[in-house]
Amino acid sequence: MAKKIFIGIISCFIALGVWFKVGDNQEAVEKTTQTNQVKEPVQSTVKSDEAYPGNATDWDLILVNKDNKIEKEPTNLKELPNGEKIDSRIFDAFNAMVNAADKKGFKIVTISGYRSVAEQTAIVERDIASYKAQGLSDEEAKKKAMEYLTEPGLSEHHTGLAIDILDQDWYNKGNMLEGEFGDTDAGKWIEENACQYGFIVRYEKGKESITGINYEPWHIRYVGKANALYMKKHNLSLEEYVEMIKK
Repeated sequence: MAKKIFIGIISCFIALGVWFKVGDNQEAVEKTTQTNQVKEPVQSTVKSDEAYPGNATDWDLILVNKDNKIEKEPTNLKELPNGEKIDSRIFDAFNAMVNAADKKGFKIVTISGYRSVAEQTAIVERDIASYKAQGLSDEEAKKKAMEYLTEPGLSEHHTGLAIDILDQDWYNKGNMLEGEFGDTDAGKWIEENACQYGFIVRYEKGKESITGINYEPWHIRYVGKANALYMKKHNLSLEEYVEMIKK
């Protein structure tokens, strides 16, 4: 009986056809897996004499990663229906992608958007305190916490240009941010079509040794349509692309 009631509740959510927020997503989302494996990166296909559509100083190509700390957090944020916030300049592009996915039968669930450095700091401190309460030393507790968290200031979510998304059907089955999402029809659609709206799958399979992050088919990043199409065509990570246009 309880199972039937649960299924009925879920069905109501589906009928609403809205994006919804996953509980305490501050913890669920930034369990980013820092790669410990050294893999041969997938090679790009750029020719040496090709012109690049973007410039390294463009706002949509800001690089925040393990080696580049965010210098200034955004203030031009706009709220999505579920309460998550993103940079207002990418709001229309994201809506266009969500609507396009909907027409293909995929309901986009927004798991996480912008997260401040202060929020990330609080998450890290909370997890460290939790491990210390379990008897770990200060050093052990921090090491354990950082197996799944990003150092404050080094997360792309600070930019307002990164969004973690899933398909509603995938989520309703109890799945979350897992690599297998990339094998679903929705994950494949995002992989192939996000570039049409200015987004890339930020942490691609085969680019782990470059990005420092394991494959994350749910994490998309706005870079502008021209840049996204170019990066998709030539199989470039953001790190590779920014490095190329700097030269």
